[in-house]
Amino acid sequence: PLGNFQYVFSTGKSLDSLSIQGHAVDAFTRLPIEKVQIYAYSNHQDSVPLTTIPDYVAQTDTAGHFNLSNLKAGTYKIFALVDGNRDYKYNGPGEIIGFLDTLLTPTAQTFQKMDSITPDSSALRTYTAFSPADVHINLFEEENPLLYLTKYARSRREKLDFEFSFKRTDDLKIDFLDIDDDANSFLIESNKRRDTLSYWIVDSNIYKRDTLTAVLNYLKTDSTNQLVSFSDTVKLNFKAPKKAKQTKKQEKKSKIKKPVYEFKTNIKSSQDLNKDIEFEFNEPLAEFTLDSIKLVKIVDTLEFAVPFDFVKDTALLRTYHMNVKWESETNYRLDIDSTAFKNIFGLESDAFTKKFKTKELEYYGKILLKVDQVHKPLIVQILENNKNETLIQSKKIYSDQTITFDYLEPKIYIIKVIEDWNDNGKWDTGNYKLKLQPETIHYFRKEIKVRSNWDVEENVVLPQAH
Repeated sequence: PLGNFQYVFSTGKSLDSLSIQGHAVDAFTRLPIEKVQIYAYSNHQDSVPLTTIPDYVAQTDTAGHFNLSNLKAGTYKIFALVDGNRDYKYNGPGEIIGFLDTLLTPTAQTFQKMDSITPDSSALRTYTAFSPADVHINLFEEENPLLYLTKYARSRREKLDFEFSFKRTDDLKIDFLDIDDDANSFLIESNKRRDTLSYWIVDSNIYKRDTLTAVLNYLKTDSTNQLVSFSDTVKLNFKAPKKAKQTKKQEKKSKIKKPVYEFKTNIKSSQDLNKDIEFEFNEPLAEFTLDSIKLVKIVDTLEFAVPFDFVKDTALLRTYHMNVKWESETNYRLDIDSTAFKNIFGLESDAFTKKFKTKELEYYGKILLKVDQVHKPLIVQILENNKNETLIQSKKIYSDQTITFDYLEPKIYIIKVIEDWNDNGKWDTGNYKLKLQPETIHYFRKEIKVRSNWDVEENVVLPQAH
C-alpha cells in the first residue's frame, strides 16, 4: 500500500493548497502516538468535536507528525482524537484526545532563493512556505467524571466490598435494616486508587448473619452529569464455600492446626539503609504489644537492642512501618513473640524471627541535580532507565536549587520533571470541557550512570515560561 497517499480534487477552478503541520505526543510519556486523527473545523463552537464531523482530517505517522493539507483560507479549530469507534466524534472519557487553546489561520508565503544546483548559478527559484508548520498537541485521556457503584460483594462473612467507577470524594454511608449498629461496629478501608471501600464488620452479631439487608447512601452522577445523593437497598449474602473432602489424617491435622493472625514483611537478606521495615496484615490490627517486638544489632557474639518506632501508615489501614536508623553493613535480627499482634476478631499472631544485614554506605551513589529556570511548583523525579521507567525518588521544589538524590543503587537513571500547576503533588490530566491542558512534563533522557561511592553532578534548565 502507498503510505500517506492522497487523492485530491476540486469542484471549482482552483485547488485549495494551505496546510497546518505539527506533532502529537502522549502528554505523560512525551512519546509520539501513531494513527491519531487530527481534525480541523471551520465552526469554532466548543461542542463541535462532540457533535460534528470535521471539515478536514489528517492522521499522525509513526513519528507523531501530521499534515492537514489542501485547506481553504480561513480560521480553524484543531482537535485530536484516537477514534475508538470511528465515528469522527469525541464520545467522552475512554478516548484519547488533544486540543489547542487558540484558533489557527493557515498562511502561505512565497519567496525566491538562488538555485545552486543548476549550472546557471544566477537562476532564482520561487518557493512557498506554509505556516503554521510546528503545531504541538498534547494527547491525554480525561478522568472519568461519572461516579456510580459498579460492584458490591461479600467475599467473606466479616468483609463487605464496594467498588466505584471513580475515586471517591465522599464516604459511603450504610444503614443496616433490623440491626443495632454503631460507629464501632465497622472499620472502613480504602484501597490505593481510592475507588474501592471495604467495610470490616467487627461486631459478631452482625457478621454471623448469612444475609444482611442494607440501605446504601452515596454520591452518584445523574443524567445531567451532576453529583447527587443516591440511596439503594441491597442484600449482602454470604454462602460458605463447600469444604473439600479430607482423609481422616487430614481432618485430624486441620483440627490440631490453630488459626493465627497472618502478616508479611518486606525484609530481604540485604536491607537498604534508607528504607523502613513494612508490615502488611491480612486483617485490621486491633492491638500490639511493643515489648514483644525486639530488634537487635549483632556484633560478633554480642547483641544490642536497637530503638525503633512502630507506626501506622497514613493511608493504608492494614500497613504499619518500623522506622529504624540503620547502621551501615551491620547484622540485625528481628524477633517477634507469639501473640504480639491481635486482630479485630481476637486472633493472635505466631512467633517470627528474621536475620538480615544492611548494605554498606559505600554501595550507594548520589546525583546532585542543579535545576534552573523554576517558575512554578515542580515535581522532580529520578527514574531507572528501564522499560517501565521505574520511579526511584521524587522531590518537590519551588525555586532554583540543587537537589540531592542519595542512596541510589549503581544503575543508569533519567530525569523527569512535572510542572505541578495546582500544587497538589501529582500529575493531573486535561479536561476539554474546562479547557484545561494536561500538566506539562519534561523528560531529560540523557543517561546518568551512577557508580557506588560516587557523586554525579547534573544540570537541567527548564524552558522559558510563556
